[in-house]
Amino acid sequence: MTDLMESTEEISLLNAEVQRLEDEIHRITNKLNNDGFISRVPAAMIEKEQKKKASFEHDHARLKEKIAAIRG
Repeated sequence: MTDLMESTEEISLLNAEVQRLEDEIHRITNKLNNDGFISRVPAAMIEKEQKKKASFEHDHARLKEKIAAIRG
């Protein structure tokens, strides 16, 4: 029973992190789709945001896989 409780708690924590990453991905996507933002910031800043988004998407996918593995 303890293993089940630990798994449930871990899934809950992972789901919270998945939600945080989804929020960050959404925020960055909106920023990158904003013509005003794109037109006024240096290309390096846009590239930095694109890299952050890619990293968040990678982490998001990894956590979803981990959740699926725990659930069996």
